[in-house]
Amino acid sequence: TKAIALFFGYLNCPDVCPGIMADMATARRRLPEDLADDITPIVITTDPARDTPEALKDYLARVDDKFIGLTGDLGDIMEIGAALNVHIEQGKQLPSGGYEVDHSTQIMGIGEDRKVQVIWTTLGLEISHLREDYSRLVS
Repeated sequence: TKAIALFFGYLNCPDVCPGIMADMATARRRLPEDLADDITPIVITTDPARDTPEALKDYLARVDDKFIGLTGDLGDIMEIGAALNVHIEQGKQLPSGGYEVDHSTQIMGIGEDRKVQVIWTTLGLEISHLREDYSRLVS
């Protein structure tokens, strides 16, 4: 893999995360075939209590079979996130009995040198811009 598109999110997210993961996958699939396999989308869960390895694998395979899902101890994930300027909070209880996890929603483009080359803010992110940046990352 020449490049990575890295996102911190969770499967039970009610709104933002599913859209971001879909946009990441769509942008990758819109690359020329010879470049599409050079970028690996990765999601690190911010909700490891519910996002088991099996749940991540099943969910992400439906979004894009190239996605890799990572999980682990929440404290470790929060520490990794903090090192990358991704804010993650413990789950907030909802009146329904469930909970939401507040976290930053940027996507990081990591180049072949394994350094962050670009950070995409996801508010108003256009798939065409993401695809163009993917192409630059792997070229």
